[in-house]
Amino acid sequence: MAIFNRIMRPTRLTVFLLAASAAGCSPDAPSAPDFQRPVVPALEAVDYALLGGGKIAFERIGQAGNAYNALYVIDAAAGSSAHYFNNTLFFGAALSPDGRRVAYTFFDEATRYDVFVANLDRTDERHVTSFSGQEGPPTWTPDGSKVVVAATTDGPIYDIYSQSPVANPTDQIQHTSFSVAPGQPFTCPLVADNDTRVVMSGQGLVAFACMAGEIDVLSSTGRIAASYNPDRTNRRAWPNVFSPVWSPDGARLAFIETTADSATGYRLTAVAVKVMNADGSNVGTIVSMPTPGSDAQAGGGWVGLNNFSLCWMPDGSRLVFNLPESALVGHLWVVQPDGTGLAQLTTAPGVWDRSVSCARS
Repeated sequence: MAIFNRIMRPTRLTVFLLAASAAGCSPDAPSAPDFQRPVVPALEAVDYALLGGGKIAFERIGQAGNAYNALYVIDAAAGSSAHYFNNTLFFGAALSPDGRRVAYTFFDEATRYDVFVANLDRTDERHVTSFSGQEGPPTWTPDGSKVVVAATTDGPIYDIYSQSPVANPTDQIQHTSFSVAPGQPFTCPLVADNDTRVVMSGQGLVAFACMAGEIDVLSSTGRIAASYNPDRTNRRAWPNVFSPVWSPDGARLAFIETTADSATGYRLTAVAVKVMNADGSNVGTIVSMPTPGSDAQAGGGWVGLNNFSLCWMPDGSRLVFNLPESALVGHLWVVQPDGTGLAQLTTAPGVWDRSVSCARS
């Protein structure tokens, strides 16, 4: 497989995290009595009909003088929205397929960031994984019986695991055994960072973006089943790939492909939603959109997971993805799999919406 240079991106912390650090307190549980948590606003008016039915959830990072973050949930069928995990340092949240629970990575003093599962209001929180390294953003199997995550016990190489969303599970399965020989470069397929969202189809196929350079599909035993490599003939228009997600029937894989200008410090010029069959055939572009801002970054300007994200509504009728507008501002859009019905869903000023996930109800 090809060798890829890792994309470089600046990282920034929200004001509330900096304020918490300066006060000597955790952003999740501030100890300084004068520390004021930012007010998390309600979701702006959205067109629920754009989603058809079901729910979506996404992480919103706010700024513009009132820096905050929260998990926003839109229930299209009910025509309502709510926000949870206000000003809590969580990453990579993913709704369970039934829309009742959420999996996310959260800090643990003993083992750094682990996977937790809770109800949307964070009741019944369960500490699900405890690898010695830092886990990536979790996802769910289509039937909701297991969470899927990239994790490491030692070193920079991650492997892919699935297990029940309970503490101390007895059914944990390791699906890969990636390795790199001493002194040798990293080559795909492998998982080499904890930004990677790993997704599993109902047929047991596992997909992920390898070092943002290619989309790899593995069998449940870790064997390579398919891959997609962007065309890199034009080295100035440099492509990267992110956030693969399976169609509800497991027959197709949608993902995000960005294009960055190497002559301008890899500023983004376009974001595309692409799709391919599970065997890697019939790669096509659903929609390609120019990025409106001149300072949008190749990997997104915020620290954390799933800066570029995508989800497929469970009825197969729509895809939801985020489009960067500048280094620190981006919103959610909706499009149908045939490329029609493109529309902007979220519009609040000065926010970054990421880590979107879809659920049935």
